[in-house]
Amino acid sequence: MNNKKVLFLSQSFIRFKGDITSHFLFTLAKGILGAGYDLRAVVPHQRGLKTLEKIDGLPVYRFRYMLPSLENLAYTGNMKEIVTRNLFNRMIFLFFLFFYFLKAYKVSKRFNVQIIHTHWWVPSGLIGCLVSYLLKIPLLITTHGTDLRIITDSRLSTFLAKIVFHKASYITVVSNFLKKKLVSELNLPEEKVLVIPMPVNTEKIKVFSTGETKSSKVILCVARYTKQKKLKVLLEALSLLKEWNVDFEVILIGEGPEREELVRRIKALSLEERIKLVGLIPQEELNKYYNLSGVVLLPSVGEGFGLVLVEAGLCKKPVIGTDSGGIPDIIEDGVSGILVPPEDKLALALAIKGILSDEKLAMRLGQNAYEQAWKRFSPEAIIERFLSIYGKLLSENK
Repeated sequence: MNNKKVLFLSQSFIRFKGDITSHFLFTLAKGILGAGYDLRAVVPHQRGLKTLEKIDGLPVYRFRYMLPSLENLAYTGNMKEIVTRNLFNRMIFLFFLFFYFLKAYKVSKRFNVQIIHTHWWVPSGLIGCLVSYLLKIPLLITTHGTDLRIITDSRLSTFLAKIVFHKASYITVVSNFLKKKLVSELNLPEEKVLVIPMPVNTEKIKVFSTGETKSSKVILCVARYTKQKKLKVLLEALSLLKEWNVDFEVILIGEGPEREELVRRIKALSLEERIKLVGLIPQEELNKYYNLSGVVLLPSVGEGFGLVLVEAGLCKKPVIGTDSGGIPDIIEDGVSGILVPPEDKLALALAIKGILSDEKLAMRLGQNAYEQAWKRFSPEAIIERFLSIYGKLLSENK
């Protein structure tokens, strides 16, 4: 009988095999399963999905919280905006929390779960905290960045965050930037907060063979269309490149609430012929875009980590990111990529131009990014660190 039982709680998870929604959590889960743990996931239901299924051997339990047509809070990346939009959505959120708790409690008790591992402190951390308290199960919280911005939204948010994070035995964050923020805002002991990034799916994201990879003038950006990603700054930098007669084309992969504004700005800057917008796509297709690009960039500010930059590195692509948030944890400036000041369109344009016009520089940065990605962010390296925490929790709670 397996006595190493773990429950994943998350409001975002892959919905089907090949889905890219929070795919890094599935990569982590598969690694933990492969290490001999009995792991199960409790996640929200969505129209068209089963309430219970196995995905590559992982049991996924989905809780229903409303009529299928109204189950629209999860898997969007903007749950907070949806919930706060109107009173009706707030009521749905209360049902969401109630049925989330019921499912997590029942699964934990039925399978004698020994570790609760929640992703994002709200709402999953709230549910995990309550189940942990009632069933005396150790709690591990992994925060990914976006949820930390909610902590100071109100006194209630700060109060609840203190309860959740102080209840946890350990907390993992994906960057040193987030650790400093969390420790300072909630007065947590530093030794309780560990920096462990999310793993990359090296089965789906990998460099093509030399014969398949071709140099190009393609600039690739994979990001949600939100204000935080600073895509407006990117467009202004691209406008400068156009003025300088630089040969380039751009692919923006993502979706989000700022899409209409993004399209409007592209037209205003007369960049329609240079930019292609692509929605969310399977990882295999995303891998092709990585490999066929000349440079991959992420201009966001306050980014919790920046996983797309690691994925690009695995494809030996030079990367550009802002010197902000968790991105400096990934890019060593001038060695494995280029860091530019936040919201600096000129610096961003010059960095792009430098890489596109210097093949030797691009190859050197891409090779270094590849080596660092494998050394620091491979699934084996990341999963081993989580297994170490699991081992401590099991030994501390015998």
